[in-house]
Amino acid sequence: MISHARHFDSGVSTSERISHSEMNWKRPSTVLVFACLLAAAVIAFAQTPDPQKPNTTTATNPQAANAGAANGRQSAQLIYTTLPKTSVAKLKSGESAVQEIRGKITFTLTAANNDDTVTGTLVYTISNEARQKIAQVSDKPLNSIPASVSQKGVVASFHRGAACPVINLEIGAAELDVAGVKLSFKRVVVDIIETPAQIPQLFCAWTRQINAKRQRRGIIASLNRLITVEPD
Repeated sequence: MISHARHFDSGVSTSERISHSEMNWKRPSTVLVFACLLAAAVIAFAQTPDPQKPNTTTATNPQAANAGAANGRQSAQLIYTTLPKTSVAKLKSGESAVQEIRGKITFTLTAANNDDTVTGTLVYTISNEARQKIAQVSDKPLNSIPASVSQKGVVASFHRGAACPVINLEIGAAELDVAGVKLSFKRVVVDIIETPAQIPQLFCAWTRQINAKRQRRGIIASLNRLITVEPD
């Protein structure tokens, strides 16, 4: 029976052969560690935000804010404006009413009040035809007549029995100055339309609590946390 023995180079010591074997075993391990470190660095660089780009995780509109709320995240503040609604004003010069002016009214919410009223900014958008009438009455050039006028700090209250899907907010008699003449409103009504968005849903809950004669301070506080006051 022939025995096969492994022959080693007689010129290489045993310790050198062991060291050489360890180097051969460590080389692939070192390469693997380096590859892992390189991959981690690439991932970290990819996740670093670019200061030149906007932060897309912050909700800057009602749709994004509502999506954040649905996922349990803190919502960004919102600017809520009612849909434009036709409103008739009396064009006054001096003490007498001259003629009717038609335009579009919107109301931007700025505060919810504990007395079941809301405060906001009333904006009246004037058509070109109405601007021409104002120019004639005021004896001023058409280009000096603004396309819209606004008034801050306007208080609106809920119409009695108001409820979703359409909540009426009533504003009492008001006057707006346009190029030195007065637009007089006997009564202004704006609408909050029910949608899945946060603010309309809070208004729906508010009116339900009013009609049921239940406490609503928590709802009012929630509205005020969401509202963004318009910049000056």
